[in-house]
Amino acid sequence: MAENTQDELIVIAAWLYYVEHMTHEEIAEQLHMSRVSITRLLQRARAEGVVQFTITRPLPKQYRLGNRIKEKYNLSSVTIAKTMSDPNETIKEVCRYAAFEMMKHLTPNCRLGVAFSSTLSNMIEFLDGKSAPSNIVIQELAGTYLSPNAPYGISWRIAEKLNAKIISLPVPVVVQSETVRNAMMEEPSIKEAFQGISNVDVCIVGLGYIGPDSTLVRTGHFTPEMMNELKRKGAVGDILLHFYDREGNYVENPIKDRMIILDYDDLKRIPNVIGVATGPEKIVAIHGALKSGTVHHLVTDMETAQSVLDE
Repeated sequence: MAENTQDELIVIAAWLYYVEHMTHEEIAEQLHMSRVSITRLLQRARAEGVVQFTITRPLPKQYRLGNRIKEKYNLSSVTIAKTMSDPNETIKEVCRYAAFEMMKHLTPNCRLGVAFSSTLSNMIEFLDGKSAPSNIVIQELAGTYLSPNAPYGISWRIAEKLNAKIISLPVPVVVQSETVRNAMMEEPSIKEAFQGISNVDVCIVGLGYIGPDSTLVRTGHFTPEMMNELKRKGAVGDILLHFYDREGNYVENPIKDRMIILDYDDLKRIPNVIGVATGPEKIVAIHGALKSGTVHHLVTDMETAQSVLDE
């Protein structure tokens, strides 16, 4: 029998692989060729149109919408949850997706940066400690002493769920004066904790908005008058008390010198920042955060995502 030509081998390899469902190794054995040669034949089969694929269903709407937002803002990823009829249920669904997204980025010995967040406090129940990588370190990014009526601290709860070590900042995020702040920053334990911020690999944050009922007002860190002043300066949202305008430009914080929190430059150096937000009041805040370049991964819901795309 005459030896098969290269074109015939391409067709034979493609048939055996796609129709007969044979493995590369089985085809190589049958054709008396190397596995590498079979791989090359199959690559040529696709490149030359010998094999063509037809997908009979459209891509899911979430995926298409996520890709458009990803391209618009030059993000690494966009994860979109279903919008529920009850806004509280939407928050829970977004946080379920946020927990999954965060777990994807965790690796053995990595350092996860967190602070306080009303939205992310709903994420804890969805974390799976059994599948968590080993030797994770939870790095607090801000003072986490909050008033009893503001149960938004998440660092200890995440550490417990993931069996992780925690580098703690058990101090107020806002203190009375710059003098008090400077004195606290000289405390050895606080100074040592802050040194770990530069080693954060992944950070998950809520995206705050400017309004009289925002988390910052509810926690007592800002008065409605301070929020109005920020709004007059063009601020539309914040990431860890760092404010920005609609185009993502930094807006000076009036109490910056009284805050025990990571610097804005430190935030921008974190390689993977996951921003989580949902709701019509957050649309402009999300847009500004994504324009700022500090957020690499977005987790939100369908209705919010569509509104952000339309901004």
